[in-house]
Amino acid sequence: MRILRLALARCRALVRRDVVAGEIRDEMQFHLQMRAEEYEQRGLEADDARRAAARRFGSLVLMQDRGYDVRGGGMMETVLQDVRYGVRLLLKHRASSSIAILTLAVGIGVSTALFSVIDAALLRPLPYPNAEQLVDILVHATRDGDSGHYAPSMAEIRAWRESGRVLAQVGAGRVTGFPRIVDAGQPERLIVGEASEDFLEVYGVKPLLGRGIQLEDAREGAPLVALLGHGYWQSRFGGTPDVIGRIIRIAGAPATIVGVLPAGFYSETAVWQPERAAASRLNFRGSGTPVRGRLRPGITFAQAERELTAISMKLPPDPDQTQATSVRVELTSLYDEETGGSGRTITPLACAVSLILLIACVNVAGLLLARGAIREPELAVRASIGAGRARLVRQLLTESLVLSLAGGLVGLILAWTSLDALVTIIPMSLPTNSPAAINLPVLGFTAVVSVASAVVFGLMPALRISRVRMGAQLAVAGRRHGSPLSRGGGQLLIAAEVALAVVLLAGAGLMIRSFARLVEVDLGFDPDAVLTMEVEPIDPAPGVREQYYPALLSAFRTLPELAAAGAVDSLPMRDGLSVGFVTTGGQTNLIMKQILPGYFEAIGLPVKLGRRPTESDRTGAEQVVLINEEAARLFFPGGPPVGKFLNMLGERPRRIIGVVGNVRHSGPLWAPKPEVYLLYGQTAPNPLSIVLRPRASATLSADRLLQMARAVGPQVLVGRIRSGSHDLADNVATPRHRTLLLSLLGGLGMLLTLVGIFSMTAYAVARRTQEIGIRMAFGAGPADVVRAMVRDAAWPALLGLAVGMAGAFYATRLIASFLFETTSHDPVTFAAVAVLMGVAALVAAWVPARRAARVDPVIALRAE
Repeated sequence: MRILRLALARCRALVRRDVVAGEIRDEMQFHLQMRAEEYEQRGLEADDARRAAARRFGSLVLMQDRGYDVRGGGMMETVLQDVRYGVRLLLKHRASSSIAILTLAVGIGVSTALFSVIDAALLRPLPYPNAEQLVDILVHATRDGDSGHYAPSMAEIRAWRESGRVLAQVGAGRVTGFPRIVDAGQPERLIVGEASEDFLEVYGVKPLLGRGIQLEDAREGAPLVALLGHGYWQSRFGGTPDVIGRIIRIAGAPATIVGVLPAGFYSETAVWQPERAAASRLNFRGSGTPVRGRLRPGITFAQAERELTAISMKLPPDPDQTQATSVRVELTSLYDEETGGSGRTITPLACAVSLILLIACVNVAGLLLARGAIREPELAVRASIGAGRARLVRQLLTESLVLSLAGGLVGLILAWTSLDALVTIIPMSLPTNSPAAINLPVLGFTAVVSVASAVVFGLMPALRISRVRMGAQLAVAGRRHGSPLSRGGGQLLIAAEVALAVVLLAGAGLMIRSFARLVEVDLGFDPDAVLTMEVEPIDPAPGVREQYYPALLSAFRTLPELAAAGAVDSLPMRDGLSVGFVTTGGQTNLIMKQILPGYFEAIGLPVKLGRRPTESDRTGAEQVVLINEEAARLFFPGGPPVGKFLNMLGERPRRIIGVVGNVRHSGPLWAPKPEVYLLYGQTAPNPLSIVLRPRASATLSADRLLQMARAVGPQVLVGRIRSGSHDLADNVATPRHRTLLLSLLGGLGMLLTLVGIFSMTAYAVARRTQEIGIRMAFGAGPADVVRAMVRDAAWPALLGLAVGMAGAFYATRLIASFLFETTSHDPVTFAAVAVLMGVAALVAAWVPARRAARVDPVIALRAE
C-alpha cells in the first residue's frame, strides 16, 4: 500500500504540477512566516524579522524545487524527458529504429502467440467444479507373466460406487470407434458416445435440458434413451427446448431424447447413450472404456489406490479371462491426463521461441551498441555538464524501454493476426470452451516481456556506452573512428547470435530429417494407388449390409478403370479398431478386421502363405480367418499356421487359411500389430468402407462412383471419397506440423541472426570510412579491404558456431522423443547446419563489406 500511495503521489505531482507547486509554495510561506514571528518575539522589528527569516531560510525557489523533487515530481519529469528524447531518437534514426522495432516485434509477437496457446492449454483450470478431485482409473494386472493396464470391469465400477469410502462418484464413458447412423429426420453418420449412469455426476456437469443417464437406462432390455450434444442439438433441432421426448434412431434402434448436454462438454460427440454390459461380461476387465472418478475431499491418491485395490481383489474373476496373479489400481489426475501431451509438445516450442526472443534482443543490443559509438561525443557533453554515469544509464535504459514497448505493440498486433494460423498448425488440441485468445493475462505477459527485453538488450550497451571519458571524447567530437566490430562487445554479440541460431537450426534440421524418414516408411501397401469410399445402408434390418456390399463390389468390378475392388470395416490410418483377445498360446489382444473377398488385391497386400479368401469361404459353414505375419510370429512360433485353428475370446475356433503381409494400420510411427481378418457375414457385421485400385493412368469420377453406390441401394449414406495419400497426410499431420513449426522458428532465428551480422558489419563500414580511405591510400586493394571487414565478423561467427554446436548437442535432447529413426545428435544434420550457418554468416558480412571496397580515398581523407 505504501508503494501504491507513493506512486499515486508522484503521478499527481506530474499531472497536477501547478496545484502541487502551489501547495509547496504555501507551505514554504507558512514556515517563513513562523520564523519571522519567532524573530519578532526576540525583539526585532517586523521588516528586520522578515529579512532575517528570509536569509535563514534561503532561496524560496530552490526550496520549492527541492520540495517538488521530494514529492517525486522532479524524477517523474526527468523520466518523461527521457521518454520524449527516446521518441525523438526513434524518429531521427528511422531506418535503424525500424529494424530494431521489427526485430523485437518478431521475438515478442511469437512469444505472445505461443503464450496465448499455453494459457488456453495449460494455465486455465479445467471447466469442472473442484477439478482437482477428478481422476482417471486404470487397473494394472499381471496374467501368465504378462503385465498391462486395463480398463476396470463394470463389476469393479459398481463395487467401488457401492463402497463410497474414497470415491464420491465413479463412471465410465467412451466414444465409439465407428460413426453410427443417427436419424433425426435426416440420416447422418455421427460420433456416438456411451456412458454409465454416473458419468455426468463425476464431472459435476448437469444437463442443460432434461436429465442424464440413470441406472435403469443401463439395464438389459430397458428402452433406449439418448442425450444430445449441444452442437448437434443446435444444428439439427435449432436449439428448441421441446426436444425432450422426441424419438431418434441410432443405428436403426429407436431412442427417446431425455436430455441435452451443455456447450463445451465433449463437443465432437453428437449423441450419448447408456453403456450396457451383459451379465456374463460384468467381470470382464478389458481395454476399451476409460473410467473416471471424483475423490472425496481429504482422500489422497495413495489412500484411494489402496482401498480400490482391496475391493478389486475380492471380486470373482471373469470365467473367460485368465486369473490375474496381481492387481493394482492406479489413479492419474485428470488435469495431468488432459495436459500431459500438451506439456510435452509445448516444452520444445517454448524453448525455441525463447531462443528467438534472445536472438532478437542480442540483435537489437548490437544495433544500440553501434549507435552508441556514434553518440559518445553527445554523452561526453552531458557528462561534462554534470550528468553522472547512473543518470546516463537511466537515460539509455529509458530509450531502450521506448524501443521495446514499440516493438511489443507491433508484436502484439503480429500475434493477434497470426494466432489463428498458429492454432491451426500447432500439434495439440485445445479445449473448445477455452480457446486461445489475446486476453488480459496475455496482455500482461506481453508487457512483462517487453520490459524484460528492454533490460536484456539495453543494459549491456548502456553500461558500456556510459563509460565515456569527457576529455578524450570532446577532443574527437565530430570525428568517426573505431568500429563496433573492433570492440569485444560487438564481436561477443555476433557470437551469441550465431550460437543461438545454430541451436534452433539443429533442432529444425533433425525434425526435417526425421520427417523425411517417416514418410519413406513401408506401410505394407501403396497409399497413392488406392481410393477409399465410405458408404453404409440406412436400413439396419438383418441381412441388408450382407447383401448390399457384395452387390456394390460386383458393380464396381465391371468398371474398366478399376483393377480391383474390396471392402474392410477399418481402413488403415483412418478408422478405429476392433480389438479381440486370442487365447491361443496365452491371452493376447489383437486387431480384428472384417473383409470381403477382393480386399487384399485392392489394397495391394500380398498373401505370404496359404490362399486368398473366396466368396465360397464367406458363405460356407466353416469359420475361416487369415492372419498377418506378426500374428503368425506371435501365436504360432513353432511352424506354419495355415490349417491350424485360432481361438478367440467369446468365439468358436476358426481355421486359418492364409497369412498376409503386415500393414502399419495406425500409421508409419507404429510398428505392425497382430491382425486377424474375418470374412464378412461370419460375425456381427460392421459398416464397411470400399477400397478401389484404379488402373495405371485411369481416371475415376467421384460422381460416377456415387451414382453407382445409390443405384445398387438407394437408401445409403455415402461419405468421403479420397485417396490413400490423403489418409497418410492426415495420419502424419502431428509430426508434419511439429516439423513445420520448428523449421519456421529455425529459419526465423537464422534470418534475425543474418540481419544482425549485416547491420553490425554495415555500421562498421560506415564508422571506418576514414580508416579504409587511409588503408587504400597506402596501397590496400579492394579485396584486402573486403577481406578485413569480413574477417572481423567471421571470427566471432566461427566462435558462435562452435559454441552453438556444443549447445545443440545437449539441447536437442528435448526433441529426442519426437524423432523417428534419427538420433538427437545426428552427425549429417549437424554438419549440414554448420555449413549452412557458416556460409550464410559470411555472405551476410560480405554484402555490406563490398561497400567498403568502393570507398574513394580522396573523399574519405577530405571528410577526415
